[in-house]
Amino acid sequence: MKFGPELNAFTSFDETVFMIDVPTDNSRTLEKGIQILEEWAHNDNLEDQDIDKERGVIVEEWRIRRGAMARIYDKLDTILYKNSQYALRNTIGDMEIVKNCPHDVLRKFYKDWYRPDLMAVIAVGDFDSTWMEKTVKDHFSELSNPPKERERKIYSLPDNDQTLYAIASDSEATQTSIGLYFKMDVEKEKTLEDYKKSIVEDLYNAMLNTRLKELSQKADPPFIYAYSGNGRFIRTKDVYYLGGIVKGNGIQRGFEAILTEADRVKRFGFTHSELEREKKNMLSSLEQAYNERDKTESKNIINQYVNYFLYGNPAPGIEFKYEMARKQLPTITLEEVNNLSAKFMPLKNRIVLITAPDKKDIILPCKKELAAILEKVNDEKLAAYEDKVSDQPLMENIPEGSKVISEKEIPDFKVTEWKLANGVTVVLKPTNFKNDEINFQAFGPGGTSLVTNEDYIPASTASSIVSLSGIGNFDQISLQKKLAGKVVRVYPYINELSEGLSGSCSVKDIESLFQLIYLHINAVRNDSSAFLSYRSRMKDNIANRNLSPDAAFQDTLSLTLAQYNPRRYPWTPETLDKMDLDKSLNIYKHLFSDASRFTFVFVGNFDTANIKPFVETYLGSLPSTNNKESWKDLNIYPPKGVISKEVKKGIEQKSTVNLTFTGPFDYDYQKIYDLKSTVAVLDIKLREIICQDKGGTYGVGVYPDIQKIPHPGYSITIQFGCSPARVNELTEDVLQTIDSLKNVPVDDIYINKIKEIQKRETETNLKDNKFWLNKLYDYYFNNLDLSQFMKDIDRTEKFSKETVMNIAKQYFDLNNYVKVVLYP
Repeated sequence: MKFGPELNAFTSFDETVFMIDVPTDNSRTLEKGIQILEEWAHNDNLEDQDIDKERGVIVEEWRIRRGAMARIYDKLDTILYKNSQYALRNTIGDMEIVKNCPHDVLRKFYKDWYRPDLMAVIAVGDFDSTWMEKTVKDHFSELSNPPKERERKIYSLPDNDQTLYAIASDSEATQTSIGLYFKMDVEKEKTLEDYKKSIVEDLYNAMLNTRLKELSQKADPPFIYAYSGNGRFIRTKDVYYLGGIVKGNGIQRGFEAILTEADRVKRFGFTHSELEREKKNMLSSLEQAYNERDKTESKNIINQYVNYFLYGNPAPGIEFKYEMARKQLPTITLEEVNNLSAKFMPLKNRIVLITAPDKKDIILPCKKELAAILEKVNDEKLAAYEDKVSDQPLMENIPEGSKVISEKEIPDFKVTEWKLANGVTVVLKPTNFKNDEINFQAFGPGGTSLVTNEDYIPASTASSIVSLSGIGNFDQISLQKKLAGKVVRVYPYINELSEGLSGSCSVKDIESLFQLIYLHINAVRNDSSAFLSYRSRMKDNIANRNLSPDAAFQDTLSLTLAQYNPRRYPWTPETLDKMDLDKSLNIYKHLFSDASRFTFVFVGNFDTANIKPFVETYLGSLPSTNNKESWKDLNIYPPKGVISKEVKKGIEQKSTVNLTFTGPFDYDYQKIYDLKSTVAVLDIKLREIICQDKGGTYGVGVYPDIQKIPHPGYSITIQFGCSPARVNELTEDVLQTIDSLKNVPVDDIYINKIKEIQKRETETNLKDNKFWLNKLYDYYFNNLDLSQFMKDIDRTEKFSKETVMNIAKQYFDLNNYVKVVLYP
């Protein structure tokens, strides 16, 4: 099992949840998973030495989370949870207690609170329910409550008649945010009418969020983005919230704009056309979930039952939800939705939150000024919202297209490859892994490598500008309105070595997918407002980036590994002066002007006969010049030798350590497998040594990266956070562990563990659409031998402790790596 994705736990204010993911094809394995849950529930040894080891891990978890936002919320929480127990505690606790509490205190807590009357066991998966019920009872029925049960108090959060204001700044904060919270009593969902109310709330938020997004698209937007939502605050309080990220000195303007839009809804309500669109969107989303009801992963279902136990939230299942939505949505009136404003935004229980960088040029408003804005919006004259909707079709004329001129079957993978008359290559893998999902990726070689350094910024921003501008006759907002009720997404991208499109759709919306693909290549828009909006928001995103210690660390690492290539320099406000709308659009049009360079990969629930007309019509009509243009090698290489750098930034007593090993790579399939598997062994070993044994870090990551183009090479990154005082000690432990891999055979348990993990991963990956999409992209873009793909099982058998030693000697050169350390 993998620590993290398959074995984990979390604690919040009111509960602790332990999670374990186990395969269900072996009853012994499945029962062992239940046994582990039982051990956690009441049988933990809590030995002195284990408690002491874990103290360090918790301190490091606390340390790694410290920073600007942690310090800000230390201040805000005293207002958010004013006059309640929640204001006195944070979840992770007081580090002096963590470091020094007696062992018996922890053991007493475990006996007092880990008890069956406060506990639930929840199992979701492909198993026999009778067997599961019996097995859970066998393991948990003997648990007993302590003789003297301590009372489990449910703490309340008192109301406030006067508006509360929480204002905080920090010298390392990088964004300015505003928020308005309205505390509400918890309303239990028990009846069908309650369920209908929750649908109405979702419609309200969806419509207001669409309006707020529309405002963010203005040439000079009042905020970077804004949002409306509601949900559980703590166990005894719900909350409705309005919020957003604004420009550094745009607090008053952004606050007023968000409040004004919410107040516009309160006075005039939404329009019938807005409501009908959101009803369509909601029903389409539920319909897709309903269509996938027998293919939904267990981990995507289990939280419904966790919330049922903890909060009493109903968990009726998607069949019930979809059927109820079909019946209820047509009956929901505009008046019902509009009435929510009074419920969501009363004059009491309000809390205003402001956070910002602590800078001379950012002036925080005082409580009086914020109160004046609340009053001003209330008294302002407003006009009703006008919902502008286009009656034009997405495409005026359907192109003639061109035919498939050659076809190749790859039976081992159930893959079909077509070549169209205009040179487009299409790779098709029909699957039944999902009932209502089709994914695609299109790619051509080139990307930003084809432009000069002078045009690099216009090239790297081109795809974002196109996305934000909409397509054809539709700007981004009108395009979203046009696509109401459809589950379809298409995104253009331009990387360093390639450009293309990616996206997905439900089965019923496949023609819309192909039309969007066609339009993103043939009908890009010159929208100066969208460009100015994007540049304005980018400007604020990067204005305070240099305040962040993490940003300084990452910038140093990236520049060092690229030997200060100008394309790896961090963005600054001056970078934005190089943005150019016309250049961006010309570069985009050029890169997408020759479809003969493109390969389109489709994976999902379709058959080749049904998709063929769309392929021939829309992809067969794409422009083709047969210019054979491809990517260029920019000659960006990592440095040689041992390069060590220190970054001194930040006020928290925490460090981040990064070691990156690089070098050329003989691109061989067995070596790729062996390198990745050896890295996985190292990952486990380092977690055991510097995390569990030494309590020196909350977690350590080891990440391999192997590239074939523009030149074959590899990098292995090892990164962890720790106390500044332990940087040298733990770094030495890492290097010693690597040295040990080279010279001392690892125990068989590590080899067997890696093989078993890979076997399980392969089983699940081979039934996953996105895995196949990524694999086919990798093999076609890098011009690899597809027949090698299924031979990893044979490679697994060859993996051994001798392999680990050989790979460690070859690819962990202790005379050639980059070390960057962040210190306060």
